[in-house]
Amino acid sequence: MSGLFKKILQSFKTADVTNLIEEFQQEKRIAWRPVGGRENNLATINVGSDPGAGVIERVTNAVDAILELEWLKRGQPTNLRSPRAAVEQWFDIKDGRLESVKDPRSRKISELTDLVLVSLHDSEKPDKPTVDIRDFGIGLTAKDFESSILSLNETRKLKKFFLAGAFGQGGSTALSYSVYTVFISRRTNFDGSTPNDVAATIVRFNPGDLETDKHGVYEYMIDHATGHPFTFPLPESEFSPGTLVRHVSMDLGKYNRIMTAPTNSLWFLAHHYLFDPVLPFRINEQRENASKGEARFVGGNHRRLTLGEDTEYQREATRAFRSGFVKIAWWVLSAEGEEARNRITNYCLASKPIIITYNGQKQGELPNTIIKNDLKLPYLERYLVVHVDCDQLDNESRRQLFPTTREILRETSILDDLRRLVFETLEGDYEELARLDHDRKQRYMKSGSMQPLENLRKRLANRIKETIKGGGKGATPGPSERGDRGERHERPPIPVQEPPTLLEIISADPRKVYAGKPFNIRFKTDADPSYFKDPNSFIAIIDPPSFGQYTGTTTVFNGYGTAYFRVSEECEVDTEAEITLELRPKRARTLKGTLKAIVIPFPKETGPDKGKISIPNINPMWVSSTDPYWKEHEWDETSVAEVERSEDSIDIYVSSENKRLSQIIAKGQRKDTSVVNSLKDFYFEHIVFHALLAKLSEENESEKGEGPEVVDLEKLHESELKRVCETVTGIMDQTFDFISAQSPPSA
Repeated sequence: MSGLFKKILQSFKTADVTNLIEEFQQEKRIAWRPVGGRENNLATINVGSDPGAGVIERVTNAVDAILELEWLKRGQPTNLRSPRAAVEQWFDIKDGRLESVKDPRSRKISELTDLVLVSLHDSEKPDKPTVDIRDFGIGLTAKDFESSILSLNETRKLKKFFLAGAFGQGGSTALSYSVYTVFISRRTNFDGSTPNDVAATIVRFNPGDLETDKHGVYEYMIDHATGHPFTFPLPESEFSPGTLVRHVSMDLGKYNRIMTAPTNSLWFLAHHYLFDPVLPFRINEQRENASKGEARFVGGNHRRLTLGEDTEYQREATRAFRSGFVKIAWWVLSAEGEEARNRITNYCLASKPIIITYNGQKQGELPNTIIKNDLKLPYLERYLVVHVDCDQLDNESRRQLFPTTREILRETSILDDLRRLVFETLEGDYEELARLDHDRKQRYMKSGSMQPLENLRKRLANRIKETIKGGGKGATPGPSERGDRGERHERPPIPVQEPPTLLEIISADPRKVYAGKPFNIRFKTDADPSYFKDPNSFIAIIDPPSFGQYTGTTTVFNGYGTAYFRVSEECEVDTEAEITLELRPKRARTLKGTLKAIVIPFPKETGPDKGKISIPNINPMWVSSTDPYWKEHEWDETSVAEVERSEDSIDIYVSSENKRLSQIIAKGQRKDTSVVNSLKDFYFEHIVFHALLAKLSEENESEKGEGPEVVDLEKLHESELKRVCETVTGIMDQTFDFISAQSPPSA
């Protein structure tokens, strides 16, 4: 093996590469060329703000190298329109979905997984590991580097539909997080002739002359004689065909922990960013820590949630969207175990549990306000994970939604439509989701110390009602009347029959709907769920067709499903239609369910002069440090209160062990024990009232726009409660004698 090439393979630290460059300068004539052929490449390479996204782009490139090699081996077929179709046909993975892989240790899957390897190595700094991405795919010649792996915004993948890449910036954004990046590659030969040479180069950042240059340039080392990366004529036993990309001393941010850590690790990063990858790969830990030598299969969080033990309930639906389709899957995590409330952090950010992907790679997220505020399922917000698969989205929608950095979604009208589609789809499963939300609420309601005080509840309800009537912010927090929501009880499972004998619509008949708005129809059946994924065996008929359109169906779970529709904008009030769900099993009679749909007027807004304001169902509760709510929400002595707003009630939890309150209570006890209850009641009512108004105001603000500021609103809410705590206790302190005088003497 060439001495220089051996040193390249052994260079894992910044000093190693620096010394290597010096040795190249001594032995060979080198030059430096700007990455992408542009002197002004800083803006393009530095466009990414997340090092994790850059690493995952490297993995996507490695997967594409495997797919491209297989494509060439099979004679360059032209009938493949997606990477999932290619994976199903070439590697016998059903639908190109890794959730169908039940045993990742099988020989076939293990061999496939080893084609892309990601390894972590020690550098000079423990928090900045060296990251290797090695594939055994098509590989590159020295001449290929500039137009492929070291290019910027090239178009070489655009017409290859079987590749997963072609939409993002590529791995170039990862260059900005490494001191050096080493590239080594060998092109595969198919004819058994002499192996291609191995090509290698190093990318660095050259800050330039501070006196004359506005900024520096990313550049790569080339052989002065050829104008391309250096080549080494080596046998394949010393470097197999494929590509190695090594990011030396890479700043991975929070993802630098030991590989096996469930969060803040490369293992978490890979599963989260490649939520549903088209091919599996493997991560190896080579750093000097407790997991050194360990290797982990990566199949994405979609697979983990679908096949894992953490999931209590799961559904999916394929929905029409613009001129394409979107597949939406959702999972409810188990509430069992001491760490149940934090389980969601193993899969996603708790504040952003709705993951949007294209070809399995995360393009962006939506916040949990859809779950908490829109669906009114506050107790599910840390248990519900949603995946929005945009593989079949139309090109124009993808262009409008996804920026090339794949880090955050573009705030367009299409994103608003996608948010609504997610809401409508989950609302179609509201009956079961509300039951699961209620189950989690009951875990907090069992404590005797949390029973609501009826008189106080009524007084608070009237205060809220008067505030709204007087023009205060927020809408009356009463039950919603949206959609066909059903009852909140566990439905008995229906055994599958073959051939099926049952298809029955269980939504109200007639189904009242609004012009231009979506609606859903719930049904029950004893048919195998696979029937409802096949458009030849399950159809929805609207008579007349001008009434609206069918937009998709959920998976059938325990014999229950939901079909989605949208009413035409042109429909007038009292327009009627007949909706028929039809199941056509092979070699068996057709099953039908029918109901009438009728367009009704939009509800009129209520207000001080427009009808009666309903009294909200408010449940205020004290919480102590021994209660489940305190423990699971990680409260401390500074915690004040939290509001959980569901569809039929508002639950307000107030800390009974806030340190400022405790000081006032201690003062009251020194005077007379009967004073304590008056002090607590005074504090309780005013904190609950303020917390509820703050919550309504927060919801109003979040409805004005979604984005990174959502999390800040929650922090603002918490800070505001702490301020009001100081205010109320300060008032109590100053008026202590007056409040005490109102208390009856102790017996």
